[in-house]
Amino acid sequence: METVAFYSYKGGVGRSMLLANAARYLAGAGKGVVALDFDFEAPGLHYKLTGGPTTAGGAVPYLLATAYGASSPPPLDEHMTSVPVASDAGGWIRMMPAGPAPQKSYWVALKQLGDRLQLDDPSGRGIMAVLDLQARIADELKPDYLLIDARTGVTELGGLAATVLADTVVCLFVGNSESLDGTLAIVEALKSAPRLANQRPIRVVPVLSRTTQPLSFNESFQSGLKRLLELGDSNWSPDPNGRVLLVLPHDHPYGASEWLVGSEEAKGSMFSQLYKAYMTLFSKLFPETTPASWS
Repeated sequence: METVAFYSYKGGVGRSMLLANAARYLAGAGKGVVALDFDFEAPGLHYKLTGGPTTAGGAVPYLLATAYGASSPPPLDEHMTSVPVASDAGGWIRMMPAGPAPQKSYWVALKQLGDRLQLDDPSGRGIMAVLDLQARIADELKPDYLLIDARTGVTELGGLAATVLADTVVCLFVGNSESLDGTLAIVEALKSAPRLANQRPIRVVPVLSRTTQPLSFNESFQSGLKRLLELGDSNWSPDPNGRVLLVLPHDHPYGASEWLVGSEEAKGSMFSQLYKAYMTLFSKLFPETTPASWS
């Protein structure tokens, strides 16, 4: 199981939408995908993948049950939702939302979880609970990919998702110094963070999102961008010394409306610049997957 975390230093950069599109792309290629929402303070992945709120279950209720010392972990099925996939390729998507947000019960449960499951606890209890969830997903569901919507900013959970759980971290940022500088600081920390004994070095993929053409940056921004690309995955260029900047444009109306690119409601998106950019990104992220169609 390959674990990919989608991270951003600031919100509003299209992180959850990118994950949702990646999940559908992979399912269209016949892959099994679990999508996990770890953005507990601002959950929204369920809106992207199912179009509305969930009523029960999710990562917060699941982890809360384990934090209170349940004799056995609750069944995964009680906390996950099957996402319809319009494809005959044999792929599938199971989503574990953060929980039944925006219901009041969710925020009560989140407060209780924060009190019980302290991820920075030196005992490692919180970390082990999250690692156990990842292991159960791998053992019981056997997906090809686990996609994690990580929390924005610098948080224990976001750091855990990126440094311990993930094989690859996709870092989204926008074209301003605040976003770039924060992302660069996070990527430098990721590259120097210790890994578990059985883990390979982490792969970091920087992606500039929601751009407008033409791209024009000052000297300071270009310097930071160069450093970010040096730290990130640079094995995609035919030139071994080259660096490739992956860009997701702000593509009206699809980008503004937050529609799933390639979905039934956005059939014309395959002719858009954003669709082409997604396909380029996914061909680099998942080189072994080639969906017959993306719908």
